[in-house]
Amino acid sequence: MRSGLLVFAFLAACSKGSDGTTVPVAAKPTTFTADSWTQPVPSWGSPVRLGLPVPLASIVLGPGGGFGAFGAHEGGHVEGLNHIWIPTVAGTAVRSWAAGKVTKIEDMGDRGLGNGVHEWFISIDYGQGLVGKHLDVDTPLVKVGDTLREGDAVARAPSAEFMLIDNNRTDGERTDTNGGSPVSPFDYLRPDLQQQVIARHIAEVVTPFFVKGQAVGNSHPWEPALTNKMLYHADFRGQIAGEWILTNKGWSVVDPLYFDVMAIHDVTNAYGTFRNAEMMDHDWGMPGSKRTVDVTWSAPDGAGKVVMQVANGAKYYGLYAVDESSGRAKLTIQWQTGGYPAAITSNAAVYVERGPIYLQGDAQKLGLIK
Repeated sequence: MRSGLLVFAFLAACSKGSDGTTVPVAAKPTTFTADSWTQPVPSWGSPVRLGLPVPLASIVLGPGGGFGAFGAHEGGHVEGLNHIWIPTVAGTAVRSWAAGKVTKIEDMGDRGLGNGVHEWFISIDYGQGLVGKHLDVDTPLVKVGDTLREGDAVARAPSAEFMLIDNNRTDGERTDTNGGSPVSPFDYLRPDLQQQVIARHIAEVVTPFFVKGQAVGNSHPWEPALTNKMLYHADFRGQIAGEWILTNKGWSVVDPLYFDVMAIHDVTNAYGTFRNAEMMDHDWGMPGSKRTVDVTWSAPDGAGKVVMQVANGAKYYGLYAVDESSGRAKLTIQWQTGGYPAAITSNAAVYVERGPIYLQGDAQKLGLIK
């Protein structure tokens, strides 16, 4: 699954960390409800509630698909999904989640499949601050200015991939200088549909796979909910777990040891204990440079030391330090095969905690890419 590149700018109200990095300030932060499949919409969020864009029975779960859950760090989105994937049975028409007006249709270019098929984005304004964006579209079935009812056909597409933005909220990633954040469509479903989606997720993903500690398709037991935390280092201050952006080794250079972006998990929940990481080179300016690896990690020798096992690959021994004194946490890490380095040196990689802005915009603000 994939989506086009979406670039966001910093909110005007922001602060400076002692390291000079800009840290946006959420105007109205929300409290994350633990052990919940979805999150409540705050009282100031849009009151619009959604239907499903396809029949529930046409959504493919399990080994052949599975929801790309909001906030999940996977599939080329090591930074966390700010939209959702909904795999569908082939030939399923994608329909409008709610009544609204088509405001934009964007040609995102050739998919690169050699058949001339382009990917399109279709934006629909549902009113009261809520805007939806259909992604992964092969053929738009609407035009700008069309007024739609809930359930009207919008597109022919391989999936019902979708982004939802609530312009009343600023507690997630920023969309522009006027505020607004991408939010989980699962949170905005009408209650009856939300319960039906949750029930199917439990029956076909959680019970047969998560309960056994197994991942399946797009679904992972370390991020089991339909709405997950996208930024979580705040729960692990002083520790290695978190979302990290490489700052001292240019993203235009493919380093065999250090990746541009890391999401390191340290999760214990009802389905087990999961110490794993996703790592990716993510320089959009260098076609073919992207690498992604899956890693499991352990800390058998105490704080400041980590052992990382690449799936079907080498084992790396690392020394690290986490500095929480600036606006963003800073992770300095140095690793090698065969045993721990003697010390952290000037060759170490320096990462900073990802901020609440889409990854590409964050990398631009940090001066890592143009």
